[in-house]
Order: sequence, then structure tokens, then C-alpha cells
Amino acid sequence: MEFISLIFRLGVILAIFSFIWGILKFGFVLLRGGVPMSYPLGLALKTIQYLLIADVAILFCTNNPNGNLSTAITTGLILFMYFIGKVQNMQLKNVMMIQIQGRTLTETQKPKMGLEFGIVALAMAVFGFLLWKPEFAENNISSWFYSNIIDIEDTPIFGFIFKVVGFFFTITMLMRMINALSMIFSGRAFGRGDDNNNRPENRNDQNQSNRFDDYEEVD
Repeated sequence: MEFISLIFRLGVILAIFSFIWGILKFGFVLLRGGVPMSYPLGLALKTIQYLLIADVAILFCTNNPNGNLSTAITTGLILFMYFIGKVQNMQLKNVMMIQIQGRTLTETQKPKMGLEFGIVALAMAVFGFLLWKPEFAENNISSWFYSNIIDIEDTPIFGFIFKVVGFFFTITMLMRMINALSMIFSGRAFGRGDDNNNRPENRNDQNQSNRFDDYEEVD
């Protein structure tokens, strides 16, 4: 029960953070006169966003009265799955854009997946460092975000809305964990169960029946 409660509370924290970050990002776009951001600029802002999320997550752990090392490690695992989910959503969005527009993305539009996963790795490395040295997590920016998140969470209307978001976040995280465990126990995570697909006769059948574009998602 404590595990589910932790996922729920962290989901509320992340939802409110995304809300505040979205307002700040919208203000930044207005200051630029509504000019769309280039991919490098968007990547830089995403890096800052992920690092702040890692910092705020540490503050969440240190301010948790029931927090301990296992709670912090579980928080890191949930955070990692959250970041990976955002990368997967970005890939799905690009696939949908290609299917709707009927053309491939240009080099300026195409996301660099190595950089995207690199940001995730950097954020998790920062989380690990701040878990080891939590005193570095206390700064004006992260403290401002965390205090505003708690204030919004405690408001009657907005707090309820974000608790609903936290509920669906909890369901999503649990489903991802179940899928991950299913892949591990079935051996798919280690490449097992694919022997039939590697046989020459089956590869020919797959080549005839499965013809996908470069960015088309495979179920």
C-alpha cells in the first residue's frame, strides 16, 4: 500500500511541476514573439526541465516523513520510467505526424534519440548524486518549485484536479511495471522467444507481410 501511495504522490508532484513548467515555457515563447523553438533550444530547455525534476524529486524524498533509502530508490525507479515514457510518447507523436502529413521529418525536425536518452541518463545521474549529497538539492530554484507545488497541491480545486491526474499516473506506472515483469519472466527481455522469427523461412514470411516505413511504430 505504501508503494502505491508513493507512486500516487509522486504522480501529483510531477503533474503540478509540468503545469508550472508549461506556464513558464509559454511565457518564454511569448517573449520570443511566438517564434517556434528550434530543436537545439527545445533540447536545452528539456535538459533543464529534467534536471529540475530530479532535484525536486530529491526534495520530495527528504521532506517525506516516512522516507528512507528504499523509498528514494523506488522514487528513482519511478522517475526513470517517467522519463522513458516521455521519450516513447515523443516517438509516437512523430509517427503520428508522419502518418497524418504523409511525409518524413526533415533533419531539423527529426529528434536525435541518442541525445534524448542522454538527457534521461544525465537526469538520473544527477538524481543519484543528489541522493548521495542531498544538501546540494537545496537551492532557490528547486525550493521555489517545490514550495509552489505543495501550495497548489493543498488548494481545494486545483489539488483535486491534480490528484485525479496522480491516480491515472499510478495506473500507468503499475501497468508499465507489470509489462516489464511480464517481459522478464517470459524471456522476451533477454531475446528469448524470437528463435522462430530468426528462422529463414519465417523471415521471408515477415518480409512479405511486414513492410513498415522508417518511423512507423511496430506493435
